[in-house]
Amino acid sequence: MAGQVQFSGSSATTSTGSSRLVRGLWWLMLLSCVGVSVYSTQYFLSTPRDAHFSRYIIPLRLHIAGGMGALLAGPWQFSEKLRARALNLHRWLGRFYLVEVVLGSIAGLAMATVSEEGMATHLGFGALAILWFFTGLQAYRMARKGDILAHRNWMIRNFALSLAAVMLRSYLPFMLLILHWSFRQTYITVAWLCWVPNLLVAEWLVRRGPPRVKPLTDTITVASISFYRFN
Repeated sequence: MAGQVQFSGSSATTSTGSSRLVRGLWWLMLLSCVGVSVYSTQYFLSTPRDAHFSRYIIPLRLHIAGGMGALLAGPWQFSEKLRARALNLHRWLGRFYLVEVVLGSIAGLAMATVSEEGMATHLGFGALAILWFFTGLQAYRMARKGDILAHRNWMIRNFALSLAAVMLRSYLPFMLLILHWSFRQTYITVAWLCWVPNLLVAEWLVRRGPPRVKPLTDTITVASISFYRFN
């Protein structure tokens, strides 16, 4: 009995520690998304000094607007508390998120075709835009079908691609200011590095399988995706 009690206490401690880690990572993700969104507002307040960005200011702003919306709404879609306490808000945020992904990915693909440093960045950013759109579409389709698990998995993949905006702005100053790489070397690298590792981590999370959830959470999840069904 004593050994059993000790084991239960150890399990509870491990569970608590894991919960705190997840909560901490969620807050880090949220603050990073907010920080990048705030930084990106400069492109709407004035014309960029960069001649390349100034030349394509309309698709650039559309792409940034879509990215900002996705970053600000995305983290809340993974909040069980939000789904439990404000289901309608969760539904509308989901709608808003997918609209922003569509906007950001289409404009992003347009920007990818004129990105600096040639074919390597065209392909890197172009693939990101296409996959961002495709995974969002798949998440929507699975929700329409009522396939909760598949919807969840595609949303994980999609938001991992949304976070490419955060990773790009983390890698750029590190490579340019700390590693002293040339702009060409840096830009070609981040065109792929900002999203490929994200997608690999997302796939690992998907293949691990969903965590065990309480029946109430299952019920809420079933109800929360019903907004995709318009019949």
